[in-house]
Amino acid sequence: MYIIENTHDPIISHDMFEAVQKQRKKFITAPKLHLFTNILFCADCGKGMWYRSNRPNGYICGTYARHGKKACSAHTIKKGNLKETILYDIRKLVKN
Repeated sequence: MYIIENTHDPIISHDMFEAVQKQRKKFITAPKLHLFTNILFCADCGKGMWYRSNRPNGYICGTYARHGKKACSAHTIKKGNLKETILYDIRKLVKN
């Protein structure tokens, strides 16, 4: 492949193109940093679970989130259930 610059008149100016590129939002599929991201692990593939605020379950298998059904199944953990379980365990430890 060859790139030959300035072979035709641009539709928009280079400055306009650069200004728009700076304003564009980039959508990254990386997980949001959350308290238990990559501390919880998937029962199938062993990879870290990611927190997703747009999902009712909260945490999802990172492999499934990135590669889909071909890589792993859709394991999820509800944030509320996780919080209750951890608080229960902490209370149990404090009593002992």
